Amino acid sequence: MNELIGGIFLLAVTAVGGFAAGALRQVANAYTENRLLSEIADAVADAVACVSQTYVDELKELGRFDEAAQKIAVTKALAACMASLSESAKDFITNNYGDIAAYLTQRIEAQVRLQKL
Repeated sequence: MNELIGGIFLLAVTAVGGFAAGALRQVANAYTENRLLSEIADAVADAVACVSQTYVDELKELGRFDEAAQKIAVTKALAACMASLSESAKDFITNNYGDIAAYLTQRIEAQVRLQKL
């Protein structure tokens, strides 16, 4: 009888332990994903602000911020963003969204709109 109760107890502990470990993995993965998304958002916002301050504002004052200058600004922001991202963040983008340049360019364009408001 004691062996049966012990076996049932061991089975229950194993099942609860497996569930707890799975839940812990999910929490850790969510934390990591949120940290990486935050890093990406910060990198994009910082890159757009920097390019705006060092490149765009001056050209706008001179009346020379045309379509070609806009493309150069996006290229500069993309380069600044890529330089500031960790390899983990770059891997995250590639694994979840595919083309890193296309993904970041979309985020940069959205951030430009936000910073204009």
